[in-house]
Amino acid sequence: MAARSLLCGKAVDGPYRILTVDDEVSVNLSLQFVFPKSHYEVVCVASGAAALANLEANSKPYDVIIIDQRMPNLTGVELVEAIRERGIPGEIIILSAHLTSEARQAYARLGVNTVFPKPFEVEQLRSTVDRLVGRGGE
Repeated sequence: MAARSLLCGKAVDGPYRILTVDDEVSVNLSLQFVFPKSHYEVVCVASGAAALANLEANSKPYDVIIIDQRMPNLTGVELVEAIRERGIPGEIIILSAHLTSEARQAYARLGVNTVFPKPFEVEQLRSTVDRLVGRGGE
């Protein structure tokens, strides 16, 4: 059983869970090092289809889902739409080097207000995730 930890003033059983969805292996790999293992469990997948399969198969939800916009077969917008349709919980953050105004509007319509351009500032992303999970159970 996971040890109790304290993050952002909130006691939790074990680490916060993050799912990263990016077809660039280097981005997924770097995100594993951004978040300390003492507070975060980071799971990485390389496609929207793999993300949906993972989200549907897991009985324990993710606290944060970090999604790339441009991926083969399923864009970030399409993935967020599928997540919302299925009622899957979790805060969503978009990371993208290729974000059109149409995609920004779609994310806003879907309730995703946290978007970071690539390359992103590690400290800003970490701070945002800390804020989102700290607010998540309040």
